[in-house]
Amino acid sequence: MRPLNPMFRVLMSLATATPLVALAAPQSNTVEATPAQSSITAPTCEAYAKYVTRAQAVLRETVPCDTVSPELGGLRASLAEHGFGIYGSYAPNYRYDVLGHNQHPQLYNGQNPTYRQSESLGLTYDLTRIGFGGNAQLTMALASEQGSYKSSNPNFLTMSIFAINQRFFDDRLEVQYGYFPFIRQFYGMVLGGNSSAAALGPISVIPVQVGLSLFTPSPGMTLQIKDESKRWYNRLGLARSASPKRFQYDLDENPTGFELKVDGSNPLIVDEFGYKVESSANQHSKWFRAGAIYNTSHYDDYRNGGMTDNNYGGYIAGTYQVTQPDGRSPRGLYADVKVNYAPEDRNLYGKDFQITAFYMGPLDSRPRDMASVGFTKSYFSKYAHNAVEQYGTDAERSSTALALSYSARVTR
Repeated sequence: MRPLNPMFRVLMSLATATPLVALAAPQSNTVEATPAQSSITAPTCEAYAKYVTRAQAVLRETVPCDTVSPELGGLRASLAEHGFGIYGSYAPNYRYDVLGHNQHPQLYNGQNPTYRQSESLGLTYDLTRIGFGGNAQLTMALASEQGSYKSSNPNFLTMSIFAINQRFFDDRLEVQYGYFPFIRQFYGMVLGGNSSAAALGPISVIPVQVGLSLFTPSPGMTLQIKDESKRWYNRLGLARSASPKRFQYDLDENPTGFELKVDGSNPLIVDEFGYKVESSANQHSKWFRAGAIYNTSHYDDYRNGGMTDNNYGGYIAGTYQVTQPDGRSPRGLYADVKVNYAPEDRNLYGKDFQITAFYMGPLDSRPRDMASVGFTKSYFSKYAHNAVEQYGTDAERSSTALALSYSARVTR
């Protein structure tokens, strides 16, 4: 087991986001659960917005009018005529611990100068054209990542989404089924920044640690019901767990993304109850939610040895738009707070809390950029801590990180 690293870290992260095809804003430059930003280009491209993917419930892709090529030389019009839409993104980022804790071998993201980039490409299709009920859409997508520090963020290329989303009763009932990363349906992991840039990597995100899939998709289904106001909701999901043996095992055993079964990955269920309001004229965005996860997969038992019968965890989170300078859009200052829990006898991280402040459009001349500062305190399992110290290695009980980042949106 790798020694637990206690040091306080201050990570500086720089990222650019290039909407290429329909191109989506990347994780590091996306406000989750807020509406797509207002189109400012010719109205012809607005017709393509209906083909933006709905497969990621808490992540908004960039609308075509806000990309580097709204018309794509006529390709969008040709695709839309037959019910298709196209999207994609390219997002490079760089991070470094400005306190200068360089070390070899590297133990966390940014300890040494670290780069990473991600790409995605997707196609959507309007299934109502072939008789599907409700407002039905198919999404097919590929995703890849490459970087200089692979221990917590593996390099990969895989199918990331192959799923059908259907909405009924004026969008108050929504069902999605197929293959997709389950973390994109719940929680709001990348609000205010990119989880891959976190010092401890995405494995330190407790819902991911407990089994919600991230890099490789899981076969699954979600069902969401909203009240008449469409503000209160409950989203229930059933899926195959991500592998308890972590990310690289998932990628090795399921390189195409289409495997129904991965050894050791059993069914999990997750339920989230929340209240969500999107930005509009004189209305600030707000999103409050609480969720619980139960996983029937077996995990290492740090307390008694052997394997556990299950895993579970929970979270409470809130995101609020503090300011709205123009009185109508998502632009402004946001506060995001999360508290997470998982039992420490079967998880390396037992609990944490995160506080992030991020500003969408910090400059009038850069309305799509985002600046953020985030503080995270993660507590290691006391059983994992004791196991490490039994081998004569020093280990701490918690890790603290302060992350500063700026994401620049590249458009034409």
